[in-house]
Amino acid sequence: MSNNNEFSRIIKIENSILEKKFQIKADEFELKALAKRFDVYKIKFLHSDYIITHKTDILGAYILSLSVQSSVTKFMIGEKEENILIDDKFDIILLDESMARNNYDQLKDYDIEIFDQNMQVDVGEIAAQYLSLCIFM
Repeated sequence: MSNNNEFSRIIKIENSILEKKFQIKADEFELKALAKRFDVYKIKFLHSDYIITHKTDILGAYILSLSVQSSVTKFMIGEKEENILIDDKFDIILLDESMARNNYDQLKDYDIEIFDQNMQVDVGEIAAQYLSLCIFM
């Protein structure tokens, strides 16, 4: 898994982290890089809380409940900022490719993210993708 994402927080899914709430925050450099990536004037902050739980109806799959809080200045007109405040929550199913294929009908209404063979997933990149959706919705 390459680690060249602007806001990368790779975690390993294992029992010790399940059912626990975690928070990740983007630092100043990450905020600048994300603003450049999304072509906005400035991202003032990005916080994301998440918790991972078992998805009980698909063996080996998990649910990532992720909240994204951010303040984004989309652009400046003279001295006036065009700001948006984001506070949103998403549930993403985490599984491997074969589980995704074998449970297609069950999953078609969900957002899914594939973890690698080491059961790792980049929660920071997922948060960044959802931030992007919120900015441009």
